[in-house]
Amino acid sequence: MRPRAPWYVRLIMVSFRTVLFTVLFTALGMGMGLLLGIIATVVLAAVHHVQPEMANAYRHVAIPLALASGSCAFVWNVFRGVKDAVSGLRKSSGDADRER
Repeated sequence: MRPRAPWYVRLIMVSFRTVLFTVLFTALGMGMGLLLGIIATVVLAAVHHVQPEMANAYRHVAIPLALASGSCAFVWNVFRGVKDAVSGLRKSSGDADRER
């Protein structure tokens, strides 16, 4: 069986993974929100026969979607990190009981 990494190494790895995926999904949400916002703004402007106001794509679509996707990614990764830590503690305590 492989030896487990020390607790501080696991803490750094989980923290890095959480920050990395949060930033990644926030950027992905911003990109998708901007794409959808631009499409919606152009379609609405064409329907109403007015000039499209592109700032609305940022303000009302892209930024809220980026915040929502980043928040969901952060919460998901925190729960996943806690779950991995708890299951790791259970495995290590179960291994100690079996060795006795």
